Amino acid sequence: MVLTLQAFTTPANTQVIADTAALPGTLPTPAVPTAPAMLSPLIDGSSAYIWSPNTASNQTVTFQSIFDIGTLPILGLALPLSTFYAYAGNETVSVTATLEVVNLLGIVIATIPLFTDANSGSSQDVAIASGDALLAVGLLGNTGRIVINATVTSPTVIGYSANPGRYLGQLTVRSLIAV
Repeated sequence: MVLTLQAFTTPANTQVIADTAALPGTLPTPAVPTAPAMLSPLIDGSSAYIWSPNTASNQTVTFQSIFDIGTLPILGLALPLSTFYAYAGNETVSVTATLEVVNLLGIVIATIPLFTDANSGSSQDVAIASGDALLAVGLLGNTGRIVINATVTSPTVIGYSANPGRYLGQLTVRSLIAV
């Protein structure tokens, strides 16, 4: 299968859409990158974790990452996609992913569920979720994007407020046809 996309969660493609420690009316907000210190576990050698700009013990944060997979192929083509998502957090993380088809006007014209998964709640756990989709592309110029919502519950220990809700994800998309 052809590698269509391989990307990590970053502050450029991820925002905080829900946060129990946020003030009302302050969301969505950009995710915050970690300091350059090595955090674990690593995913493909990356320790580029992100977290909410709010710090509180036992908060629940939902990150939304949008990965563009580009312009979809020509008229009337069925495009099979396989997605693999490796993710880690410092506590419980649950993820859901959807494939969206967006027309030239920026309107979402199709939403296809890909997967729902959760890790074990261990700070040293890298979980892997995957899903397949068969997308029938009907119009030239549509673009595809994968939207992943990850809900992270930060530790309850008061002294651990330096990076609550720490989260890292890596998306790999493969297709039978080069996009």
